[in-house]
Amino acid sequence: MIGTCREYLVGKLRQAGIKSTVHTSMKKLKASQESHIGAVLFEGDSFIREFGKRIYYDETGKHKRRKQFARETSFVVVIGEYEQEACERIFENFMLSLDRGIYIDGNFTEIEPGEADWVDEEDSILKSKIAVQLKVKFLGGLYRDSDFAKISELDAEVQIEKEEEHG
Repeated sequence: MIGTCREYLVGKLRQAGIKSTVHTSMKKLKASQESHIGAVLFEGDSFIREFGKRIYYDETGKHKRRKQFARETSFVVVIGEYEQEACERIFENFMLSLDRGIYIDGNFTEIEPGEADWVDEEDSILKSKIAVQLKVKFLGGLYRDSDFAKISELDAEVQIEKEEEHG
């Protein structure tokens, strides 16, 4: 899930206007000498035991999917620019491009942006004049699938005969 979420956010930053490399580690971000910058930094993963179940159908038939854990995976997205207007434009484009959620392994995972923290060059490790940091959470889960017991054709024929006998 972490890789899929990171790739999604990196793609959205590029779509919003980040032309340079989108950094995915704090070490590379600190070492960068660019003023036009984007980063997607993994922040954390948390789990809560859950007991939900759903029935779903696919090409092989009917299945049960049990949610074992609710999962919250969070990232910090960083956008830095030399000019405030450019930073705001990229940030707004990024926010508008975020979907309500994405499908990961057939399960809908909500995307929930958090608070944005704006910093100027004196408060930042970056070479940018202005930067914004946004926490983005992906709310999904860990699931276990199981199938229903299969009824053979012979058992089905016997059942139909019994029903016909009893009217």
